[in-house]
Amino acid sequence: MRLTDDKVRRIAERLHDELAERGLLEYREPAGARLGTGRAARVKAIFDFILEDLRIEEALDAEVEKVLATYSREIKGTERDILFRKHKEELARKRGYVL
Repeated sequence: MRLTDDKVRRIAERLHDELAERGLLEYREPAGARLGTGRAARVKAIFDFILEDLRIEEALDAEVEKVLATYSREIKGTERDILFRKHKEELARKRGYVL
């Protein structure tokens, strides 16, 4: 995974706070809940969503690597980057995944 859990957590917190500040996030605190417990749950949901998305993309990358390994000759440099991106976009489109 390219990002550590700590970095993903900070991204989730920042995203939550930005959305709340701009008035784009609407929620109600549960009755009797301590201040901030609702925020923690919402940040956790965002964190989990981001992690799952990163795992899906990581699996796509691994599958594309397998496809490139089947080529009869070694692919290097820019050609490899272009083929990697092309295969990844095609695979993502077939699975309904938006990059």
